[in-house]
This record gives sequence, C-alpha cells and structure tokens, in this order.
Amino acid sequence: MAEKKTEKTEKKKKSRRAYLESFQKNQEGNYEYKGELYVWQGTGQDRRRELARLWGLCIALLGSLAGAGSVDAPGAINCAYVILPYVINLIAGISVCWGLCRLSAGGNPVRAYVWKASVEQIPGRAVFACISGGASLAGELIFVVRNGLEGKTGGFAIFLLLECLVCASSSGMYQRVKKLKWEKQA
Repeated sequence: MAEKKTEKTEKKKKSRRAYLESFQKNQEGNYEYKGELYVWQGTGQDRRRELARLWGLCIALLGSLAGAGSVDAPGAINCAYVILPYVINLIAGISVCWGLCRLSAGGNPVRAYVWKASVEQIPGRAVFACISGGASLAGELIFVVRNGLEGKTGGFAIFLLLECLVCASSSGMYQRVKKLKWEKQA
C-alpha cells in the first residue's frame, strides 16, 4: 500500500514539473532550454495584429468586469446568488488575461510548457468566463424578478449591459485563440 502512495506522489511531482527536464546545462554551466517549441504560422506583423486584437478583447473583458463590480445594481451588495457568480466571473476573467500575458511574454517561438499553459488553456478559461458571466446575469435577473429593482433601474441596466459585454468579449477570445495557427518544432 505504501508503495502505491509513493508511486503516485512521485508521478504527480514528476508531471507537475516535467518541463524542468527541458532545461540542461551548457558547457559554460548555464541552463538552456532544449525542449519543444511552437512557432507562429504567419508573419511577425500578423502575430502582433492578432495579439493586439486579443488584448483589445482582454481589456474589454476586464473593464466590463470592473465596471459591473462597481455599479450599484439591485442585489449586488447583499445577495449571494448575485455576488458569488460575479466573483467567479471576475476570477475567470483574470485567469483568461493571465494566459494572454504568458502568451505575449513567451515570444515567438514559444516554449512548449508556455504554449500549453496559454494557447491550450485560454479557450477553456474563456468558455468558463462566458458561462459564469451568464450565471451572473441570471442571478441578477432572478433577484429583480423576486425583489424588484429597488429604485436602481440605471444600475440594473448598466450591470446587464456590462455582463453581456463580458460574455461577448470572452466568446470572442475563445474564437480568436482557437483560430491561431502554431506548428510544433523539436
């Protein structure tokens, strides 16, 4: 029984930091990356243009989330089924943008472990941000149906508009990242 546990923990540790095996010492004693690379299929200008579009969507996503959090909407202060989906949505949006930061900083070519942490994961994170944005919208609508607008009609409208923008921008990021063309190099 103890052997199985140690095998599992060794396997878990190995897979968690497996990318470190791609770094090897050169003759000068410095570490160099010797692993796989992913190269953008297109010109450098095309890559910059795509990254600029993705950053535009990312800024719209984060700006909408910040705006939705600062609006005085009904239920936004004391209702768990409005607040919790919003907080999850905020975390998901930050996660999408973190993946884009890693992709942008990775350069071209991108190391395999950076590519897997960014290009492979951004679409799933974007879908989760879109779903949690929909849950936030649903929570707000349920609150308004049950309790009324509480005299916050403007806040309600702005909150709905901003959460719709969150869903649209995260959906746009999903579609754009899925269309990016990369080629694996050894």
